[in-house]
This record gives sequence, structure tokens and C-alpha cells, in this order.
Amino acid sequence: MREASSGCSEVAGTPGEVGRAVTLIRGAAGGAGVLLPCRPSAEGVVASVGAGYLAHVREGDLELCRLDRCQPRIGQVVVGALDDASDEVVALSRRVLGAFARTTGRECARRALLACASDDPEAPEAVHRYLRLGFSLPRELHARATDARVLAVDELARRVLGEVERTRQFARFSHLADGSWLAVVGPAADTVPLVARHFARRMGPERFCLVDPRHRSAAFHEAHAGDCAVVRLDEGLARRLVEREAEDLAADERYVRALWGRFYDRVSLPGRGAHERGYDLRSVHVPARHRARLPELDPRTREAPGPAPRRYGPATPSGAGLGAPS
Repeated sequence: MREASSGCSEVAGTPGEVGRAVTLIRGAAGGAGVLLPCRPSAEGVVASVGAGYLAHVREGDLELCRLDRCQPRIGQVVVGALDDASDEVVALSRRVLGAFARTTGRECARRALLACASDDPEAPEAVHRYLRLGFSLPRELHARATDARVLAVDELARRVLGEVERTRQFARFSHLADGSWLAVVGPAADTVPLVARHFARRMGPERFCLVDPRHRSAAFHEAHAGDCAVVRLDEGLARRLVEREAEDLAADERYVRALWGRFYDRVSLPGRGAHERGYDLRSVHVPARHRARLPELDPRTREAPGPAPRRYGPATPSGAGLGAPS
């Protein structure tokens, strides 16, 4: 494996980091080609495709891969990954995606964006080939449904959409001591940026945070804001947010979890064990990666910590409480 030299001048008219990457790609093109690792985000993947275009390299001379799955072939030159948090990289990704949407249509751009969120190690290269094909066939990409490059992105987008729906269904928000809400999710794709607006609409009056520690992404929403701020987290902050869900609960949160767990038990069908009819419905529709954070499936939530808080008592003059759920 050869490493491209970092001592290079910027491409004329191209900003610093992107310009350096473009110069490295251009200088390394030829031979066994260039391998460009990408951070697994829409900004990282799409901007990397844009860097290849700016370098004017042929499609076959450039290959994209995930940063954590970088395995170059013999003789292939590796160029350092772009920083997807950099303003110029984000700007480049928006330019490329906007141009792709104008060239092929919004639906094709949406599929490419969904595919970028996939955890599949082949996703960056699949998106690279898809964008190249779309730019070479203006307004014709939608008619190439049987092309292998189109099929690959369609399959990635389909799987990501499934994870988006599961994230919507299985996110469980906990009430924190400061009055805000926090949910920790563990999807098999980077879905937080894709579901943030959904929760902003559903929980508009609330201040909340949706955290995915695996992909280190989070959506922060202020009360009555129209949308969420989606950010990338470092490992320490992601860990502290996860710990806060367990350590900083509101006084009534454990009672509500117990109430919800008891309700779930009452409406479920009894006698459906692992070897009985109907058990497979849960295993199919509730993947194991989501079950650990569902209070209705956690036996520890069945016991209420004490009498019902006043706010959950009946609306009667006596103000008698409900007591622990039975």
C-alpha cells in the first residue's frame, strides 16, 4: 500500500481541505487507482464523490470505502478522509446533492441520501457509482431500474427506511429531572438525522434529545422549535448522555414505566412462550437490538417505587391517589 503525500498545494479556486484532497486524488490517479475512505455520513460520502469530480479522475480510478473498513488493494493509493464536520466539506456535499437532484429528480437524490445512512460497508462505493451514473444520464436514471448500480442503492435505501420506521416505533423517551425528555436508540443505520423532524412535529411543545451512541449522532429540540439541531457527538459526550437516562430521571418516571409495563402485560396474550404459537411475531417485528431499551419488555419496570404521584391521581375532590399499579 502506498500513502499519498500530504505536501501539496491547493487546487485553484477550491478551499483548503477539499483542495488538498483533490490534489492528492489527482496526483495519485492511474495505476491501481485511488482508495478514498469516507466517514459514514451523507456529508462524508457525497463530498468524497464531489472531490473525485473536482479532481477530474475517471470513475474506475477512484473507489470509496468506509473509514473503518479501509482495505486497499496492492498498489492502490489511500488518500485521507474528508472531515464531514468541516464547513467546506458540508458545503461541497450540498452542492453535489443539489446538482444531482436537479439532474435526476428529487426521488433519486432521496434514495442516495438514504443509502448514505446505511451501515453496509459497500454503501459508499454504491452511492459513488449511483451518483456517477445519474450525472452521466440526465433525467434517465429513474428508467434504469434493472441496472446493478441502481438496484444496489435501492436495496440500501429500502433497508434504511425499515430502520427509520423502527426508530420511530421503538424510541422510548424518559422524563428527566429538569423537565426535558431523553431517548436512547440503537438502530442498524444512522437514522437520527432522518427521524429528527418526525419527533419535532410530534413533540413540538417539549424539550428533548434523541441519542444514538453507536453512530454518535443526536437530535436536540427546544420547546416549540420547528426542527431539531442534529449534531455528531464525541465518545465521551455520547456516554454521558446515555448515563443521564439512568441517573437523572424525574420523580414520576419510574411510576410511569411501571404503569406502562403493567398495561402491556394486560393487553398481551398469555401463554405465548418461545415454543408456542405467536411468539415469533415479537421476534420478527421487534428486533433484539431494540428490546433492551423498551420498558414494557424489562421485568424491572413492573414494580412501582411507591404511591402514585399526585398528578396521576383521579380528578376528584378527595384527590385520592391511585397507589401502585396492580
